[in-house]
Amino acid sequence: MSGELLMAITIIGLVILAAGLQRLTGMGFAMMMAPFLVVMIGPHGGVMLTNVLSLVAPILMLPMVWRDIQWRRLAIIVPVSLAVMPLFGWMAAASPQGPLYIAVASLVLLGLSISLIISRISAAVDGPWTRVLTGVGTGGGTVLAGVGGPAMTVYAVVSRWEVRGFAATLQPLWLVMSAGGFLTKLIFSGNEVPSFPLWFWAGCALAILVGLWGGTVVRRWVSDTAARRIVIALAFAGALISLAMGIRSAAGL
Repeated sequence: MSGELLMAITIIGLVILAAGLQRLTGMGFAMMMAPFLVVMIGPHGGVMLTNVLSLVAPILMLPMVWRDIQWRRLAIIVPVSLAVMPLFGWMAAASPQGPLYIAVASLVLLGLSISLIISRISAAVDGPWTRVLTGVGTGGGTVLAGVGGPAMTVYAVVSRWEVRGFAATLQPLWLVMSAGGFLTKLIFSGNEVPSFPLWFWAGCALAILVGLWGGTVVRRWVSDTAARRIVIALAFAGALISLAMGIRSAAGL
C-alpha cells in the first residue's frame, strides 16, 4: 500500500469519528481533524482541507436540528467572526506558524480554565460584549488553526447555554466559519486544497454520512451532562494538541 493511499484511508477513518462527534455534541469535527491533517499535510494545507470538509457535515446536519437553532445567538457572533478573519488571515500569512499556534492554544487554555471557574458561580455571564469576544475567538481560531470550537465552548459554559440549542445553533455557524476561513486562507496565503483523487472525496462524503448516523444512534444514550463534558474535554484536547504542534514547529522538529 502506497503512502498516499494509506494517508487517504486514514483521513476517511478520521472523518467518520469526527462526524460522529459533531452529531453527538454539535462540534468536534474540526478539532479532531485539524491537528492530524496539519501533521500529515502541513499547516496551511491541513487547515484548508479541514475547512473544506467542515462545510459538508453541518450542511447534512441542518435538516436534523433546524427546529432547535437559536438564530439570535448568532446575530453578533457571526458578523464579528467574519469581520476579524482578514486580520487573522494576514497574521497567519506573515507570521511563523509555531508561535501563532502556541499563542492561540495558550489563550484557549486560559479561557477554558477561567470559564470553568466562572461556571461555579450561579449567575450566567452573557451579553453583547461576551458575544463580541466569542466572535473574535471563533473567527481567529478558524483562520489560524482551523478550529473555532474552543471559543464557542467557553461561551457556552459561561452563558450556561443548554446543550440541545448549543449543538443545533453551531451548525449554521460552522457552515459560515468554514467558508469564511477557506476564502481567507485562499486570499492571504494563496493556498489550495491538497489534491486527492475523486474516490477520496466520495469516500469522505460517505464517511460523514456514516459518522452522523452513528452519532445519532449513540446520542440516545448520552445525557446532556455527559455531552457537555465531552465538549469541554474536546476543547481542552484541541488546545493541548495545538500547543504541542506549536512547540514542535517553533523548535524545528
